[in-house]
Amino acid sequence: MKRLPGLGSNISRRDFLRISLAASAASVACPAFLTGCGTEETKKLYVMNTTQTQAHLKLVEFYSQKAIFGPPACQELLDLVVHLYTPEEAEIVQYLPLIYGLTASETANVSGKPLEEVQAILTSLAEGKRAVIVLGEGDIINLGRYMIGNDPESSPAFAAPKEPLRYGLWPIVPGTFEMILMSGQDDEWHRRYGELAEKLYNTGYIAGLLDNPINVVRYIPVYKTIKSSPMALPSDLLTELIRENSSFAVGFCACRQSTGYSGHDCGLPRETDMSTGALADFLVARNIQRRIDRSEALDIKMQANAAGLATFTINADFGKPNYTCSCCKCCCIVLRSITQFGAPGLIAPPHFRPQRDLDACVHCLRCQEKCLMDAHVYQGDGVWQYRAERCIGCGVCASVCPKNAITMEAVPNYVPPPPTYMNMAMQIAPHYAKHLKQFTGT
Repeated sequence: MKRLPGLGSNISRRDFLRISLAASAASVACPAFLTGCGTEETKKLYVMNTTQTQAHLKLVEFYSQKAIFGPPACQELLDLVVHLYTPEEAEIVQYLPLIYGLTASETANVSGKPLEEVQAILTSLAEGKRAVIVLGEGDIINLGRYMIGNDPESSPAFAAPKEPLRYGLWPIVPGTFEMILMSGQDDEWHRRYGELAEKLYNTGYIAGLLDNPINVVRYIPVYKTIKSSPMALPSDLLTELIRENSSFAVGFCACRQSTGYSGHDCGLPRETDMSTGALADFLVARNIQRRIDRSEALDIKMQANAAGLATFTINADFGKPNYTCSCCKCCCIVLRSITQFGAPGLIAPPHFRPQRDLDACVHCLRCQEKCLMDAHVYQGDGVWQYRAERCIGCGVCASVCPKNAITMEAVPNYVPPPPTYMNMAMQIAPHYAKHLKQFTGT
């Protein structure tokens, strides 16, 4: 198999082509390809908000693309974009593509702004607000390795971004929302961002994106509820998966930061957003998460389980999950997609579901109180209703049962998660292609 010179010995021509095709598809979603105020929605916003700049409205059009799971162009999105970027910043950011981005010099050329001004703004947005992503030499190849499954446990390329630096845009979610709030900064600007993000989510736009299930996350059962099950796969056992890694980092749950800044504090642990391997190195190098060791990583997840939080990871399995978050039903935007908007399409069907032993059950209602999805409903006289369509298989109900009357049992004909991010991406490609067609008109 031929290797590409200058890209490292571990990247083949075939893999580089696969990475390049993925990056090319993503780069279509770029403000530079948009006309600004071109859609009916943004035209209405322009009429209603004549004091906003064309650059802000162009960014609204970018972020509202369904191809990148964006919300509709609406007042709530405009308010968020105006808060994210000053008029001077928007004039520059409007030229950045999705993720892979441009160098400061390239951005200066397309924007017509002085290089020094462009560099200062991009650095501030990447290192201060964290509203844009910065990639160094070699980073895009390592990100591509995640996609195709060749995931190095820890990559020196992620120790710090190397010149030349490229600056790009994240989608709103996942991306901008998490990167800005994950560091836990608590000041007026971040609090206002959290409030505006919560207002945008409460428009219910997520339901409109899930007309077909995309199954991008899966919930990992509480370890003690399945640790003895012969049906448990390596991808089901979070404790074992943590032990397989050696690089760890943790940040604050963006959902609980956002709701907390909006006046709702459920009092549950917030620092539960954990990454491992090269992703941990990537986020630590950018001061988005803090470095922890394996012992603290295990403690954080055990404490999250004890607090009744459910843990999800990305629905791809190459042996070592590189991202997990433990959250609650009142804050988590993934869980609220079901409980608030009745749209379950983000979550993959569970491998394990609870089974109740009615002879052992004493009807203490602990499972009903602690279930994050209201899947257990006691109807009186010893009768329980189990709402399978709401169950995510997290195992919280089984973990809190004082009589061990609930056990987690493997479902028949379970379909394991796809082996790589690329395989997962191919599964949701029809959804992406449908919305990309709406965007391009082809």
